[in-house]
Amino acid sequence: MHFIIDGHNLIGSLPDINLSDHDDEFKLVMMLRRVATAKKGRQILVVFDRGVYGHPQSLNGYGVTCHFALSPEDADTQIIRRIKGLAKPKEWSLVSADRRIIDVANQYGVRLMKNAMFMQQMLRQTNTKAEFHDEKPEVPLSAAEIEAWRIEMNLPIGPTDEELLMQSAARDLTPPKRKK
Repeated sequence: MHFIIDGHNLIGSLPDINLSDHDDEFKLVMMLRRVATAKKGRQILVVFDRGVYGHPQSLNGYGVTCHFALSPEDADTQIIRRIKGLAKPKEWSLVSADRRIIDVANQYGVRLMKNAMFMQQMLRQTNTKAEFHDEKPEVPLSAAEIEAWRIEMNLPIGPTDEELLMQSAARDLTPPKRKK
């Protein structure tokens, strides 16, 4: 089952996210990613009102696609247009409490999932799943890369006292090799 979500409408139902939060959309999308990845192939389309021009980062990924309605269009209009364009509407559920959108979804055979029911499902899945991040895991720089950066930035060449301490601590934590 795939989902079309009225983003701000759902946020208004959530206990941990507030519409006045500066990063409310980001918080919701992080939760939705966990829901999307809980079942292979699940797609979640979320539409928010009042799109931000030049949003600082893409919120798409992990089965979630985000759209910000740009003036003069609102999220409801975008959601209705997307419902009408679905190739297989019976494979989708609408998450919204907006009567106008619900009426269109009913006409096209899109199932309705009330915010409270979806919220329960989402909270169950997000409380047990690991967090997802857009950032790649940090890879330590090699000694040659560090030296190149030091030269580029006119920093002293050679390890700092802090780096020597870190290297020493790392050696102390490394278990001794077993004899074969």
